[in-house]
Amino acid sequence: MLPRLLSIIGWVAVMMLASLTGRTAPLAGAAGRAVMDSTKQTVVVPANPQRVLSLCTTATDTLLRLGEGARLAGIDEYSRVVAGATNLTVLGKGSAIAREQVLARGIDLAFVWWFQEDAARLLTDLRVPVVRLRCGRASEVPDTIRLVGHCVGATNAAETLARSVTEKLTRLTPARTNGGPRVYLELYSPFKTSGADSYLNDLIELAGGHNIAAKGNGALLLSSEQLLAADPEWVVLLAGFGTPEQFSRRGGLGSLAAVKAGRVHVLDRYHLVAGAGLPEGVAALRQLFQPKSSTKP
Repeated sequence: MLPRLLSIIGWVAVMMLASLTGRTAPLAGAAGRAVMDSTKQTVVVPANPQRVLSLCTTATDTLLRLGEGARLAGIDEYSRVVAGATNLTVLGKGSAIAREQVLARGIDLAFVWWFQEDAARLLTDLRVPVVRLRCGRASEVPDTIRLVGHCVGATNAAETLARSVTEKLTRLTPARTNGGPRVYLELYSPFKTSGADSYLNDLIELAGGHNIAAKGNGALLLSSEQLLAADPEWVVLLAGFGTPEQFSRRGGLGSLAAVKAGRVHVLDRYHLVAGAGLPEGVAALRQLFQPKSSTKP
């Protein structure tokens, strides 16, 4: 009788602790796996996550390329530029996500950008494991693919994909010749671009061009005077954020070398996703800057 009573008391104690902490005791065999994310934080992820939330295009793209799209229970609005993501459920935009939707979708793993602290905090409060990704340079793409794949148990497939990207980039790396044509790549609003130490700068350089904003670092907002002084030979706009005609009508920009030569081009936003599509993005830009060069990714 005493052993049975002690067993009952122990069971009650476990349940009371679970109610206080907001979680139940893990079942045998259901233990997760410890992974180190891009910010060097150790995260325990489920052994077999089934309801994944992706708030970053890199994770969305990688999961779809690995054939793991069925795990995506939600994405952010920006991930809709990824091929195959248009029919997925959108749970937020950037870091803005609703607690109720996360609970309703039963999210058991989330990928966020390293700077999305508000979203990470909300998800952590809901006991959702959060893996932070940092993929701000072309050289970081292969390891990011490996990390995402490992988190969902697709380690071998991710390794194959990562190696493929590395091999393609090796073939695409151009010989440096006089710095290449001067390029201005405009982001999501007028005069917004990116300097050195950035994925965008890597794209331009790998394609054989010279980023006119390379003297700065990170996100930059140029003035029209700075753009005129740099006089880019190529202007690249993102689809949905302006046309060549609209660009050339901005005050004074009609005098740019790129405008005069008809070298204002609209690029699919997908080519700016830091992921396995990097070689194709480089090839698309190289076809513009060096039409006679090899562009096969």
